[in-house]
Amino acid sequence: MNAFRSTIATLVVALAFVVPLFPQQAEGTVFAPYPSRIRVGVRGREIVMTWEDSPDVTAGYAVYRHTKFPEASNFDAAELLGYAETGTKGFIYAPKDEKPYYYFVLGRVPPASADGGPAEYRLFIPLRNVPMEPLTLSPADASSVVAATPIPVDRKARLSGILSRTDGDSIVVSIDVSGDIGRLVVYRSTSPMKTATSLLDAALAAIVEQSAGPYRDYPVPGVDYFYAIVPERDLVSGKVTLEAGVNTTITPVSIQAGTFRVGLPSSGIASRSMPLPYLVLTRGFEDARPVGIDDPTPRLRTLSAETEKAIANLMTALGSKTRSGRPPLTIFPDDLKSGGGGEAYALRSIVSGYFAKGAYAEATRQFTLYLSLPRSEKNAALARFYRGQAQAMTGAYREAFFDLLQAQETYYLEASVWIDYILEELRRK
Repeated sequence: MNAFRSTIATLVVALAFVVPLFPQQAEGTVFAPYPSRIRVGVRGREIVMTWEDSPDVTAGYAVYRHTKFPEASNFDAAELLGYAETGTKGFIYAPKDEKPYYYFVLGRVPPASADGGPAEYRLFIPLRNVPMEPLTLSPADASSVVAATPIPVDRKARLSGILSRTDGDSIVVSIDVSGDIGRLVVYRSTSPMKTATSLLDAALAAIVEQSAGPYRDYPVPGVDYFYAIVPERDLVSGKVTLEAGVNTTITPVSIQAGTFRVGLPSSGIASRSMPLPYLVLTRGFEDARPVGIDDPTPRLRTLSAETEKAIANLMTALGSKTRSGRPPLTIFPDDLKSGGGGEAYALRSIVSGYFAKGAYAEATRQFTLYLSLPRSEKNAALARFYRGQAQAMTGAYREAFFDLLQAQETYYLEASVWIDYILEELRRK
Protein backbone atom coordinates (compact mmCIF):
# COMPACT_ATOMS: atom_id res chain seq x y z
CA MET A 1 0.00 0.00 0.00
CA ASN A 2 2.84 2.42 0.82
CA ALA A 3 4.45 1.62 -2.51
CA PHE A 4 1.12 2.26 -4.26
CA ARG A 5 0.71 5.63 -2.52
CA SER A 6 4.25 6.51 -3.47
CA THR A 7 3.42 5.69 -7.08
CA ILE A 8 0.36 7.96 -7.00
CA ALA A 9 2.38 10.81 -5.49
CA THR A 10 5.07 10.35 -8.12
CA LEU A 11 2.44 10.50 -10.88
CA VAL A 12 0.98 13.73 -9.54
CA VAL A 13 4.41 15.37 -9.36
CA ALA A 14 5.34 14.03 -12.78
CA LEU A 15 2.16 15.40 -14.36
CA ALA A 16 3.03 18.89 -13.20
CA PHE A 17 6.15 18.69 -15.39
CA VAL A 18 4.80 16.51 -18.22
CA VAL A 19 1.65 18.43 -19.12
CA PRO A 20 3.46 21.67 -20.08
CA LEU A 21 5.53 19.64 -22.57
CA PHE A 22 2.43 19.09 -24.71
CA PRO A 23 1.29 21.90 -27.00
CA GLN A 24 -1.45 24.20 -25.73
CA GLN A 25 -4.71 24.45 -27.69
CA ALA A 26 -5.24 28.03 -26.58
CA GLU A 27 -3.84 30.35 -24.01
CA GLY A 28 -4.87 29.17 -20.52
CA THR A 29 -6.19 25.79 -21.79
CA VAL A 30 -4.32 22.62 -20.80
CA PHE A 31 -3.85 19.95 -23.46
CA ALA A 32 -5.29 16.70 -21.96
CA PRO A 33 -4.80 13.83 -24.45
CA TYR A 34 -6.27 11.06 -22.29
CA PRO A 35 -9.78 9.73 -21.51
CA SER A 36 -11.42 10.20 -18.11
CA ARG A 37 -13.77 8.43 -15.70
CA ILE A 38 -12.68 4.94 -16.72
CA ARG A 39 -14.84 2.08 -15.50
CA VAL A 40 -13.90 -1.58 -15.76
CA GLY A 41 -16.25 -4.46 -14.99
CA VAL A 42 -16.93 -8.14 -15.63
CA ARG A 43 -19.81 -9.41 -17.78
CA GLY A 44 -19.79 -13.19 -17.97
CA ARG A 45 -16.42 -14.14 -19.49
CA GLU A 46 -15.76 -10.61 -20.78
CA ILE A 47 -14.01 -7.53 -19.44
CA VAL A 48 -16.05 -4.41 -20.28
CA MET A 49 -14.37 -0.99 -20.22
CA THR A 50 -16.06 2.39 -20.62
CA TRP A 51 -14.68 5.92 -20.43
CA GLU A 52 -15.43 9.51 -21.36
CA ASP A 53 -13.98 10.79 -24.59
CA SER A 54 -11.37 13.57 -24.63
CA PRO A 55 -11.70 16.37 -27.19
CA ASP A 56 -7.89 16.44 -27.39
CA VAL A 57 -7.67 12.84 -28.67
CA THR A 58 -8.24 12.74 -32.43
CA ALA A 59 -6.38 9.55 -33.43
CA GLY A 60 -8.30 7.10 -31.24
CA TYR A 61 -7.25 5.07 -28.21
CA ALA A 62 -4.99 2.12 -27.43
CA VAL A 63 -6.22 -0.35 -24.79
CA TYR A 64 -3.65 -2.18 -22.64
CA ARG A 65 -3.42 -4.40 -19.62
CA HIS A 66 -0.62 -4.93 -17.11
CA THR A 67 0.00 -7.21 -14.17
CA LYS A 68 1.22 -4.19 -12.17
CA PHE A 69 -0.03 -0.64 -11.80
CA PRO A 70 1.14 0.93 -15.09
CA GLU A 71 3.73 3.66 -15.10
CA ALA A 72 6.52 4.84 -17.36
CA SER A 73 9.12 2.52 -15.81
CA ASN A 74 7.16 -0.71 -16.49
CA PHE A 75 5.16 0.23 -19.58
CA ASP A 76 7.30 -1.98 -21.84
CA ALA A 77 5.79 -5.03 -20.10
CA ALA A 78 2.20 -3.97 -20.84
CA GLU A 79 0.12 -6.03 -23.27
CA LEU A 80 -1.67 -4.25 -26.13
CA LEU A 81 -5.27 -5.53 -26.44
CA GLY A 82 -6.49 -3.43 -29.34
CA TYR A 83 -7.57 -0.01 -30.55
CA ALA A 84 -10.76 2.05 -30.33
CA GLU A 85 -11.75 5.00 -32.46
CA THR A 86 -12.33 8.46 -31.07
CA GLY A 87 -15.90 8.71 -29.78
CA THR A 88 -16.30 4.96 -29.20
CA LYS A 89 -16.17 5.33 -25.38
CA GLY A 90 -15.82 1.62 -24.70
CA PHE A 91 -14.04 -1.67 -25.30
CA ILE A 92 -14.81 -5.36 -24.70
CA TYR A 93 -12.17 -8.02 -24.20
CA ALA A 94 -12.45 -11.76 -23.45
CA PRO A 95 -9.33 -12.94 -21.58
CA LYS A 96 -8.23 -16.56 -21.62
CA ASP A 97 -6.91 -16.66 -18.04
CA GLU A 98 -8.09 -15.62 -14.57
CA LYS A 99 -5.05 -13.59 -13.53
CA PRO A 100 -5.57 -10.07 -12.12
CA TYR A 101 -4.71 -7.22 -14.50
CA TYR A 102 -4.85 -3.44 -14.58
CA TYR A 103 -6.80 -2.48 -17.72
CA PHE A 104 -6.04 1.05 -18.94
CA VAL A 105 -6.54 3.30 -21.98
CA LEU A 106 -4.07 5.71 -23.62
CA GLY A 107 -4.72 8.36 -26.23
CA ARG A 108 -2.90 7.75 -29.52
CA VAL A 109 -0.59 10.33 -31.04
CA PRO A 110 -1.64 11.42 -34.56
CA PRO A 111 0.81 10.14 -37.22
CA ALA A 112 1.59 13.68 -38.30
CA SER A 113 2.75 14.56 -34.76
CA ALA A 114 4.56 11.33 -33.89
CA ASP A 115 8.00 12.39 -35.25
CA GLY A 116 9.42 8.98 -34.41
CA GLY A 117 8.38 9.20 -30.74
CA PRO A 118 5.92 7.04 -28.77
CA ALA A 119 2.70 6.09 -30.53
CA GLU A 120 0.63 6.94 -27.40
CA TYR A 121 0.51 9.73 -24.85
CA ARG A 122 1.96 7.78 -21.94
CA LEU A 123 0.11 9.42 -19.10
CA PHE A 124 -1.15 7.15 -16.30
CA ILE A 125 -3.71 8.96 -14.14
CA PRO A 126 -5.66 7.01 -11.49
CA LEU A 127 -9.45 7.04 -11.90
CA ARG A 128 -9.14 8.83 -15.24
CA ASN A 129 -7.54 6.34 -17.61
CA VAL A 130 -6.23 3.79 -15.07
CA PRO A 131 -8.38 2.01 -12.43
CA MET A 132 -7.26 1.89 -8.81
CA GLU A 133 -7.50 -1.90 -8.48
CA PRO A 134 -6.72 -4.87 -10.75
CA LEU A 135 -9.58 -6.94 -12.11
CA THR A 136 -9.88 -10.70 -12.64
CA LEU A 137 -12.45 -13.18 -13.86
CA SER A 138 -13.89 -15.67 -11.40
CA PRO A 139 -12.50 -19.22 -11.90
CA ALA A 140 -14.55 -21.05 -14.51
CA ASP A 141 -14.12 -23.35 -17.46
CA ALA A 142 -12.34 -21.44 -20.18
CA SER A 143 -14.62 -20.67 -23.09
CA SER A 144 -13.63 -19.85 -26.60
CA VAL A 145 -11.72 -16.60 -26.80
CA VAL A 146 -13.54 -13.82 -28.60
CA ALA A 147 -11.58 -11.13 -30.36
CA ALA A 148 -11.47 -7.80 -28.57
CA THR A 149 -13.98 -5.41 -30.08
CA PRO A 150 -14.87 -1.78 -29.47
CA ILE A 151 -18.35 -0.97 -28.15
CA PRO A 152 -20.25 0.52 -31.08
CA VAL A 153 -21.80 3.93 -30.54
CA ASP A 154 -24.35 5.54 -32.80
CA ARG A 155 -23.32 9.19 -32.60
CA LYS A 156 -26.53 10.34 -34.28
CA ALA A 157 -28.83 8.48 -31.86
CA ARG A 158 -30.94 10.83 -29.73
CA LEU A 159 -34.31 11.32 -28.07
CA SER A 160 -36.55 13.86 -29.79
CA GLY A 161 -39.92 13.88 -28.03
CA ILE A 162 -41.96 12.36 -25.18
CA LEU A 163 -45.72 11.98 -24.73
CA SER A 164 -47.82 10.61 -21.86
CA ARG A 165 -51.57 9.94 -21.98
CA THR A 166 -54.21 8.01 -20.06
CA ASP A 167 -55.69 4.84 -21.52
CA GLY A 168 -58.36 3.33 -19.31
CA ASP A 169 -56.73 2.25 -16.04
CA SER A 170 -53.16 2.89 -17.27
CA ILE A 171 -50.84 5.64 -18.45
CA VAL A 172 -49.06 5.14 -21.79
CA VAL A 173 -45.66 6.82 -22.21
CA SER A 174 -44.23 7.14 -25.74
CA ILE A 175 -40.80 8.40 -26.79
CA ASP A 176 -39.48 9.36 -30.22
CA VAL A 177 -35.98 7.96 -30.84
CA SER A 178 -33.74 8.38 -33.83
CA GLY A 179 -30.90 5.87 -34.25
CA ASP A 180 -29.79 3.01 -32.00
CA ILE A 181 -29.67 4.44 -28.49
CA GLY A 182 -29.89 1.20 -26.47
CA ARG A 183 -32.11 0.42 -23.48
CA LEU A 184 -34.24 3.16 -21.93
CA VAL A 185 -34.88 3.84 -18.23
CA VAL A 186 -38.35 5.19 -17.35
CA TYR A 187 -38.80 7.37 -14.23
CA ARG A 188 -42.05 8.46 -12.57
CA SER A 189 -42.47 11.38 -10.15
CA THR A 190 -45.21 13.50 -8.59
CA SER A 191 -43.26 16.69 -9.37
CA PRO A 192 -41.57 17.93 -12.57
CA MET A 193 -38.10 16.51 -13.26
CA LYS A 194 -35.90 19.33 -14.50
CA THR A 195 -32.36 18.32 -13.44
CA ALA A 196 -30.46 15.07 -13.03
CA THR A 197 -30.63 15.38 -9.23
CA SER A 198 -34.44 15.32 -9.36
CA LEU A 199 -34.21 11.69 -10.51
CA LEU A 200 -33.07 10.80 -6.98
CA ASP A 201 -36.56 11.61 -5.67
CA ALA A 202 -38.33 9.83 -8.54
CA ALA A 203 -39.40 6.21 -8.73
CA LEU A 204 -37.81 3.94 -11.32
CA ALA A 205 -40.81 2.61 -13.24
CA ALA A 206 -39.11 0.27 -15.73
CA ILE A 207 -36.12 -0.45 -17.96
CA VAL A 208 -37.31 -1.20 -21.48
CA GLU A 209 -35.77 -2.08 -24.80
CA GLN A 210 -35.85 0.59 -27.49
CA SER A 211 -37.87 -1.70 -29.75
CA ALA A 212 -40.48 -2.52 -27.08
CA GLY A 213 -42.76 0.36 -28.09
CA PRO A 214 -44.76 2.61 -25.72
CA TYR A 215 -44.51 1.79 -22.02
CA ARG A 216 -47.77 1.13 -20.17
CA ASP A 217 -47.74 2.13 -16.48
CA TYR A 218 -50.29 1.32 -13.74
CA PRO A 219 -49.82 3.93 -10.99
CA VAL A 220 -52.23 4.90 -8.21
CA PRO A 221 -55.37 6.64 -9.58
CA GLY A 222 -56.10 10.24 -8.65
CA VAL A 223 -52.43 11.33 -8.46
CA ASP A 224 -50.70 13.60 -11.00
CA TYR A 225 -47.52 12.07 -12.45
CA PHE A 226 -44.61 13.33 -14.53
CA TYR A 227 -42.37 10.99 -16.55
CA ALA A 228 -38.77 11.07 -17.74
CA ILE A 229 -36.92 8.68 -20.04
CA VAL A 230 -33.10 8.44 -19.95
CA PRO A 231 -30.86 6.21 -22.08
CA GLU A 232 -29.20 3.57 -19.95
CA ARG A 233 -25.80 4.34 -21.46
CA ASP A 234 -26.09 7.96 -20.24
CA LEU A 235 -26.67 6.73 -16.69
CA VAL A 236 -23.64 4.45 -16.94
CA SER A 237 -21.43 7.28 -18.18
CA GLY A 238 -22.78 9.74 -15.60
CA LYS A 239 -23.81 12.30 -18.26
CA VAL A 240 -27.56 12.66 -17.82
CA THR A 241 -29.43 15.55 -19.41
CA LEU A 242 -33.14 16.31 -18.99
CA GLU A 243 -34.96 18.56 -21.43
CA ALA A 244 -38.63 19.46 -21.10
CA GLY A 245 -40.69 18.05 -23.95
CA VAL A 246 -37.78 15.99 -25.24
CA ASN A 247 -37.29 13.33 -22.58
CA THR A 248 -39.33 14.75 -19.66
CA THR A 249 -43.05 15.51 -19.69
CA ILE A 250 -44.20 19.08 -19.13
CA THR A 251 -47.81 18.54 -18.06
CA PRO A 252 -48.89 15.95 -15.47
CA VAL A 253 -51.20 13.09 -16.27
CA SER A 254 -53.35 11.02 -13.91
CA ILE A 255 -55.85 8.19 -13.94
CA GLN A 256 -59.31 9.24 -12.88
CA ALA A 257 -60.33 7.58 -9.64
CA GLY A 258 -63.24 5.26 -10.30
CA THR A 259 -64.13 1.61 -10.63
CA PHE A 260 -61.07 0.58 -12.66
CA ARG A 261 -59.32 -2.56 -11.52
CA VAL A 262 -55.86 -1.02 -11.79
CA GLY A 263 -53.41 -3.26 -13.60
CA LEU A 264 -55.62 -6.38 -13.28
CA PRO A 265 -57.43 -8.22 -16.06
CA SER A 266 -61.21 -8.39 -15.87
CA SER A 267 -62.80 -11.70 -14.87
CA GLY A 268 -66.31 -12.98 -14.34
CA ILE A 269 -67.82 -14.01 -11.03
CA ALA A 270 -67.80 -17.63 -12.20
CA SER A 271 -64.03 -17.64 -12.71
CA ARG A 272 -63.42 -18.99 -9.20
CA SER A 273 -64.03 -22.73 -8.95
CA MET A 274 -66.24 -24.17 -6.23
CA PRO A 275 -66.31 -24.82 -3.34
CA LEU A 276 -64.43 -21.53 -2.77
CA PRO A 277 -66.89 -18.64 -2.33
CA TYR A 278 -66.83 -15.51 -4.43
CA LEU A 279 -67.72 -11.93 -3.63
CA VAL A 280 -69.86 -9.91 -6.00
CA LEU A 281 -69.11 -6.17 -5.78
CA THR A 282 -72.15 -4.06 -6.55
CA ARG A 283 -70.78 -0.69 -5.55
CA GLY A 284 -67.97 1.47 -6.88
CA PHE A 285 -65.13 3.00 -4.95
CA GLU A 286 -67.07 6.21 -4.46
CA ASP A 287 -69.70 4.30 -2.42
CA ALA A 288 -67.27 2.18 -0.44
CA ARG A 289 -65.96 2.92 3.00
CA PRO A 290 -62.15 3.30 3.08
CA VAL A 291 -60.22 0.56 4.83
CA GLY A 292 -58.05 1.18 7.87
CA ILE A 293 -59.05 4.74 8.81
CA ASP A 294 -61.05 3.93 11.96
CA ASP A 295 -59.78 6.03 14.82
CA PRO A 296 -59.04 3.67 17.76
CA THR A 297 -59.08 6.55 20.24
CA PRO A 298 -61.96 6.14 22.77
CA ARG A 299 -64.61 8.85 22.65
CA LEU A 300 -64.44 11.54 25.30
CA ARG A 301 -67.16 11.06 27.92
CA THR A 302 -68.21 13.08 30.94
CA LEU A 303 -67.62 11.29 34.24
CA SER A 304 -70.05 11.35 37.11
CA ALA A 305 -69.38 13.53 40.14
CA GLU A 306 -68.61 10.49 42.30
CA THR A 307 -66.05 9.22 39.78
CA GLU A 308 -64.39 12.62 39.51
CA LYS A 309 -64.16 12.81 43.31
CA ALA A 310 -62.64 9.32 43.54
CA ILE A 311 -60.05 10.20 40.91
CA ALA A 312 -59.17 13.40 42.77
CA ASN A 313 -58.68 11.47 46.02
CA LEU A 314 -56.42 8.95 44.27
CA MET A 315 -54.40 11.72 42.70
CA THR A 316 -53.95 13.40 46.04
CA ALA A 317 -52.96 10.19 47.81
CA LEU A 318 -50.70 8.69 45.16
CA GLY A 319 -49.67 11.63 43.02
CA SER A 320 -46.00 12.56 42.80
CA LYS A 321 -44.83 16.10 43.39
CA THR A 322 -42.08 15.68 40.83
CA ARG A 323 -42.74 16.15 37.16
CA SER A 324 -40.87 14.13 34.55
CA GLY A 325 -39.34 16.05 31.68
CA ARG A 326 -40.50 15.67 28.13
CA PRO A 327 -38.36 13.10 26.28
CA PRO A 328 -36.43 14.21 23.19
CA LEU A 329 -37.98 13.67 19.78
CA THR A 330 -36.97 10.45 18.05
CA ILE A 331 -36.32 10.66 14.30
CA PHE A 332 -34.61 7.71 12.67
CA PRO A 333 -31.77 8.83 10.32
CA ASP A 334 -33.04 6.78 7.37
CA ASP A 335 -36.34 8.69 7.44
CA LEU A 336 -34.52 11.95 6.64
CA LYS A 337 -33.05 10.57 3.42
CA SER A 338 -34.65 11.05 0.03
CA GLY A 339 -34.95 8.46 -2.69
CA GLY A 340 -36.89 5.30 -3.26
CA GLY A 341 -40.60 5.26 -3.98
CA GLY A 342 -44.00 4.06 -2.90
CA GLU A 343 -45.40 4.36 0.62
CA ALA A 344 -41.94 4.52 2.24
CA TYR A 345 -41.07 7.60 0.18
CA ALA A 346 -44.38 9.29 1.10
CA LEU A 347 -43.74 8.67 4.80
CA ARG A 348 -40.20 10.05 4.60
CA SER A 349 -41.50 13.17 2.87
CA ILE A 350 -43.82 13.91 5.79
CA VAL A 351 -41.10 13.29 8.37
CA SER A 352 -38.51 15.50 6.65
CA GLY A 353 -40.92 18.12 5.31
CA TYR A 354 -43.07 18.76 8.41
CA PHE A 355 -42.20 16.73 11.51
CA ALA A 356 -38.45 17.42 11.51
CA LYS A 357 -39.10 21.15 10.91
CA GLY A 358 -41.37 21.50 13.97
CA ALA A 359 -44.68 21.84 12.09
CA TYR A 360 -46.34 19.34 14.43
CA ALA A 361 -49.98 20.25 13.72
CA GLU A 362 -49.52 19.92 9.97
CA ALA A 363 -47.43 16.77 10.46
CA THR A 364 -50.31 15.24 12.45
CA ARG A 365 -52.70 16.02 9.61
CA GLN A 366 -50.34 14.59 6.98
CA PHE A 367 -49.76 11.39 9.01
CA THR A 368 -53.55 10.99 9.33
CA LEU A 369 -53.96 11.30 5.55
CA TYR A 370 -51.11 8.83 5.08
CA LEU A 371 -52.82 6.28 7.35
CA SER A 372 -56.14 6.75 5.55
CA LEU A 373 -54.91 4.23 2.98
CA PRO A 374 -53.95 0.62 3.71
CA ARG A 375 -50.25 0.50 4.62
CA SER A 376 -47.81 -2.27 5.45
CA GLU A 377 -47.59 -3.23 9.11
CA LYS A 378 -44.09 -1.76 9.41
CA ASN A 379 -44.90 1.62 7.83
CA ALA A 380 -48.22 1.91 9.69
CA ALA A 381 -46.45 1.39 13.04
CA LEU A 382 -43.78 3.94 12.14
CA ALA A 383 -46.37 6.52 11.04
CA ARG A 384 -48.30 6.08 14.32
CA PHE A 385 -45.08 6.44 16.30
CA TYR A 386 -44.31 9.77 14.60
CA ARG A 387 -47.93 10.94 14.81
CA GLY A 388 -47.98 10.14 18.53
CA GLN A 389 -44.93 12.32 19.10
CA ALA A 390 -46.41 15.15 17.00
CA GLN A 391 -49.71 14.99 18.92
CA ALA A 392 -47.86 15.06 22.24
CA MET A 393 -45.99 18.17 21.12
CA THR A 394 -49.32 19.90 20.39
CA GLY A 395 -50.86 18.83 23.73
CA ALA A 396 -53.21 16.18 22.31
CA TYR A 397 -52.08 13.67 24.93
CA ARG A 398 -55.04 11.26 24.75
CA GLU A 399 -54.71 10.80 20.99
CA ALA A 400 -50.94 10.54 21.31
CA PHE A 401 -51.26 7.84 24.00
CA PHE A 402 -53.24 5.47 21.80
CA ASP A 403 -51.00 6.02 18.77
CA LEU A 404 -47.88 5.27 20.79
CA LEU A 405 -49.56 2.31 22.46
CA GLN A 406 -50.14 0.74 19.04
CA ALA A 407 -46.54 1.49 17.98
CA GLN A 408 -45.05 0.13 21.20
CA GLU A 409 -44.91 -3.45 19.95
CA THR A 410 -42.55 -2.43 17.12
CA TYR A 411 -40.74 0.50 18.80
CA TYR A 412 -40.88 -0.55 22.44
CA LEU A 413 -38.05 1.49 23.97
CA GLU A 414 -38.73 4.63 21.95
CA ALA A 415 -42.49 4.60 22.56
CA SER A 416 -42.32 3.62 26.27
CA VAL A 417 -40.60 6.84 27.38
CA TRP A 418 -43.25 8.90 25.60
CA ILE A 419 -46.08 6.84 27.10
CA ASP A 420 -44.72 7.41 30.62
CA TYR A 421 -44.47 11.13 29.95
CA ILE A 422 -48.00 11.32 28.52
CA LEU A 423 -49.51 9.40 31.45
CA GLU A 424 -47.84 11.84 33.82
CA GLU A 425 -49.31 14.78 31.90
CA LEU A 426 -52.77 13.24 31.83
CA ARG A 427 -52.61 12.54 35.57
CA ARG A 428 -51.92 16.19 36.30
CA LYS A 429 -54.81 17.49 34.23
